[in-house]
Amino acid sequence: MTRRYAYNENDNYSLLKIDESFFRGYACFLKLQNIENPLIVHNGNENICIKDNDYEWIEVYPTDGNFAITIMYDDNGNLIEWYFDISKSIGLENGIPYEDDLYLDLIITPSGERIVIDEDELLNAKAIGDITQEDVDNAYKILQELDEKYVNNLDELTKLTNYLLNRFKSSEKTKK
Repeated sequence: MTRRYAYNENDNYSLLKIDESFFRGYACFLKLQNIENPLIVHNGNENICIKDNDYEWIEVYPTDGNFAITIMYDDNGNLIEWYFDISKSIGLENGIPYEDDLYLDLIITPSGERIVIDEDELLNAKAIGDITQEDVDNAYKILQELDEKYVNNLDELTKLTNYLLNRFKSSEKTKK
């Protein structure tokens, strides 16, 4: 299992602790700079660019959930996708949020399409003893919870996204 920390490798990183009735946890805002090569990935349907100069990401780490969300925007501010990392645990270490990745991932496109990826990585991790059958079962349980909470209720995900984007943009203005 891999521990993945919030991406904080540049000066355009900010962190907020959120304590609202609809979300509790941490969110990080990143303005990507100095990207030498764009990152183009296959999302299960098509090849898309998710990382390039002037792209913005919001990484979300709920304190009451076993998943992390990366909300990705292109250099024109268009939503690319919501990328969910299903996790064994979420935490904070040295002031930086992290997640212990359970390999299984969910993508929700702006149109609401649901794409599950890396199921092969989940099953391979179980086969080599990196995770247990209980971890596999929990990953699928979390996927089902995400379906109910966000895939079947895109308005809830959009509300959270807009709230976080507005919080970061307003805090950015106060810094200037």
